[in-house]
Amino acid sequence: MKSLLLSFSGLLGLSLVSAAAAPYAASDGTATFEYRVTFVNVKGTMEGVTSSVDLDPDDLAATSGTVTVPLSELKTGNSLRDSHAKGTGALNTAQFKDATFTLEKLTGGKLTGGQTLATTATGQLTIKGVRKPVSAPIKVTLNAGKVNVSTQFKFNPLDYGVRYPGGADNITVNVDFVLTAR
Repeated sequence: MKSLLLSFSGLLGLSLVSAAAAPYAASDGTATFEYRVTFVNVKGTMEGVTSSVDLDPDDLAATSGTVTVPLSELKTGNSLRDSHAKGTGALNTAQFKDATFTLEKLTGGKLTGGQTLATTATGQLTIKGVRKPVSAPIKVTLNAGKVNVSTQFKFNPLDYGVRYPGGADNITVNVDFVLTAR
């Protein structure tokens, strides 16, 4: 009887299992950061964060994708400081325009419309061609078919070869974007 039901549902195009991951994308996200340089807290932004993700709202563990932060768009409110940060000793944005996070694992769960779910994204962060493992707490909210994603995490820029005179050994980064179905 079960095989007959499965065959019948297959003929009708119905599925008795959860939907597969579907493609989502974001193109206008924002990254902000706070970094201490010789007794001064430097805050900055980078507009144009993008993401390409395969996401199943019923099974977050099946999610895969990337997030790209355009380091070449870094702005701190001081053009000389921006130029130094983008220079060869620090970010070297002439050669490495972006930082990229490649998602390897997202803790499971299910997105329910209107509710925020806290989970953890684990993957590889690449800055200046250096790739290191990173885990970051994220919050995701499903609203009207769109998925709001936000995170805040810290890392040591020295681990990625980012050297800024007087710079601290940690930076706090916030990333926010909205995924829409493609």
